[in-house]
Amino acid sequence: MGSGFETMAMVLNATMRGLVLMAPSIPDIATQRFPAAPFGTEAEWSQPALGIASVSMSFLEPDPRVDWDEERIATVARELDGQE
Repeated sequence: MGSGFETMAMVLNATMRGLVLMAPSIPDIATQRFPAAPFGTEAEWSQPALGIASVSMSFLEPDPRVDWDEERIATVARELDGQE
């Protein structure tokens, strides 16, 4: 039996709590940005965003039945933008 949503939520919660508790003594923790590529495309990330993305990616995996071709990506982008 693998870890499920509850485990992921608990680890994400602990990550965020740790970052929030550290913020008063390290104010740059939320504002400092640096390049990272947790999803395969480099972008500027804050430490909290990278922590959440990294934990999430360790628990989630792509559905092997879904082909992420250009058409699929465009369709999902339109749906996310509310332009179904």
